[in-house]
Amino acid sequence: MVPTPQPKGAASASPDRAIRVLLTTPDASMPGGVAQYLRVLRPHLPGDVLYFTIGSRSERERTGAAMLRVLQDSWRFARTLSQGNFDIVHLNPSIVPKALLRDGALLVLAKALRTRVLVFAHGWGDTCERALSRHLSPLFRLVYGRADAFIVLGKEFKERLRRLGYNRTVFVQAAPIEDDLLACSYERRVRRCADGSHQKFNILFLSRIEKEKGIYEALETYRILKQQHPYVSLTVTGDGSHLSRAVNHVQTLNLADVSFSGHVEGTAKYEIFQSADAYLFPSYSEGLPLSVLEAMASGLPIVTSAVGGLRDFFENGTMGFMTQSREPEVLASLLSRLICDPDLYAKISLFNHKYARDQFTSSQVAAQLERVYRFLHESAD
Repeated sequence: MVPTPQPKGAASASPDRAIRVLLTTPDASMPGGVAQYLRVLRPHLPGDVLYFTIGSRSERERTGAAMLRVLQDSWRFARTLSQGNFDIVHLNPSIVPKALLRDGALLVLAKALRTRVLVFAHGWGDTCERALSRHLSPLFRLVYGRADAFIVLGKEFKERLRRLGYNRTVFVQAAPIEDDLLACSYERRVRRCADGSHQKFNILFLSRIEKEKGIYEALETYRILKQQHPYVSLTVTGDGSHLSRAVNHVQTLNLADVSFSGHVEGTAKYEIFQSADAYLFPSYSEGLPLSVLEAMASGLPIVTSAVGGLRDFFENGTMGFMTQSREPEVLASLLSRLICDPDLYAKISLFNHKYARDQFTSSQVAAQLERVYRFLHESAD
């Protein structure tokens, strides 16, 4: 992962200076990568960070309620910011229309109140980026060009941000994993897969159950693999708008040994990872998929499409396999290599666990974020 750039003059910085940060966050009960990122990081950030909830409070929110909620959130934000003596506002949108409009308004409010703004672009919508590039780049530069710095989850997104016209500081950072995942034992799984008995090989797909996450490619990959290796099974974990359709698809194909476990957190999620033998993720587009990092921490070999920040660090053949193709035949052949080569499986499993331990712990990522806060604060002095 690309390291966080160090601010000039950091050696002379006063580490005891408390930096007041107003950090926007989704409702803690809502699913999604941004909420999970902040839940994992929160225990490791300093007490001078105030968390300000914005966005939907329910997945069934109606349009009228959403419009009223946006107005209320904006008013609360302006009042909190004007009364709180904050040094930095930390916004957490994705590059999608709804989030950009909402956080763009908050950015304008923050700059009107003379506060420095950090924008962390967690997700990246390709369709939205194309619309910005073709028709709305002057508006994007007018609003988001006022941000004092950006954080993105991969070098690719830094380059794309530059093409949209943003010319200030851009940091590239990792995403954090829960420390408890690193404490889970995975040696028993490695021994089971390495003994060549082929009594079980469980493939895990853990994500929002949406078309663009590759759920149907995953199911077709499993169908092909099941014909070659009858002992394999598939666990699909997560909720989403395509969950019921995915269940019906499995029934239509008459696929055996497929289980749907719904959305899981905490101990239940750890157990899901521990019961798996490989992680399959043929997503169409990502920032830096946290589920892949979690799977690595659990010692799972990865088979994934080449998306987002994974391109910055993923080592093909060492961490598993990353491919430009989402064709099920290709994905099935890569999974088959893991099944048929126990020595390769064991090497990848050990490497992934150690790599995640060294690169993605929540305390490390929180320290990177604090360095960005200090950089912005010193830049204002």
